[in-house]
Amino acid sequence: MLEDRPNVSRRTRSLLYVACDHCGCEVTKAVHNVSRLVQCIECGLIFVNPRPAFDDLAPQYEQAYFHCAHPTFGGYEDYEGDRNDVMKTFARRIASLAPLLPAAKPKALDVGCATGIFLEAATQAGWDVEGIDISSYAVSQAVEKGMRARVGELSAAHFPDDTFDVVTLWDIIEHVTEPSAVLAECERILKPGGLLAISTPDAGSPPANLLRGNWLGFRSIDEHLYFFSRTSLAAMLEKANLEVVRSASVGKYISLSRIIARLRYYTRVGAWLLGSVDRMMPHHSVYLDPSDTMMLVARKKTPLTRAK
Repeated sequence: MLEDRPNVSRRTRSLLYVACDHCGCEVTKAVHNVSRLVQCIECGLIFVNPRPAFDDLAPQYEQAYFHCAHPTFGGYEDYEGDRNDVMKTFARRIASLAPLLPAAKPKALDVGCATGIFLEAATQAGWDVEGIDISSYAVSQAVEKGMRARVGELSAAHFPDDTFDVVTLWDIIEHVTEPSAVLAECERILKPGGLLAISTPDAGSPPANLLRGNWLGFRSIDEHLYFFSRTSLAAMLEKANLEVVRSASVGKYISLSRIIARLRYYTRVGAWLLGSVDRMMPHHSVYLDPSDTMMLVARKKTPLTRAK
């Protein structure tokens, strides 16, 4: 129920019915008996329908979102408190992008930059990077660190055409109300041959297919509005004139204590056993890839590529 969700206003909110954002079809079928989760019968895109309007969704991404007691329903336990693990995760992703970069010192934009931890990691890697986020709290934290960041939606920033070598969408495309429009805007502001890097939960992954309605990814209704598979996301990228050049599962560094907290939702015995390890190795982090988050890297097609 809406009133039981953390980080969400308790005022009455109207729900909007929407067509498929990819193909425009209005006919859907239910998914795994999860309330308001549907799948387009034409293209297979999974999304929340009906859903709250953007003005009702945006307030959930302020300070409480980054200090959340129940992150399985959205948000983070302590985003800045986990900064060392988040920095290592981003450093690993930046290193993986290095062979694909179109410039030695890429000019980059991080959409959904949160408190600027990726901006820090990219700056350390030699990138010329800035960020944008709808959360005034998050952007204020990034600016306090000396990072370049602004508050607002990407569409309202009015960046010139062909501005960036790289645009990143780390765990953000699933949150937006119109992902196809965001991808089109990313394509517009990328230079020809520029890269768009996306990470998002993979609704077509083996864990999602096995756990179905119990998959952790489906517990974030109204925080996550879209649930992509590699196929559905690749189709949306292709429609936006972006060619996928890399597709893989991706994980993150996470402390044993965080793993235990999440594991309790699946097996208390497993959490207890892992807890004994945590007591022997406090503050230890591991790189965990459960294969249910994907990272797609797409390149903006040049006029010659489009002609083919």
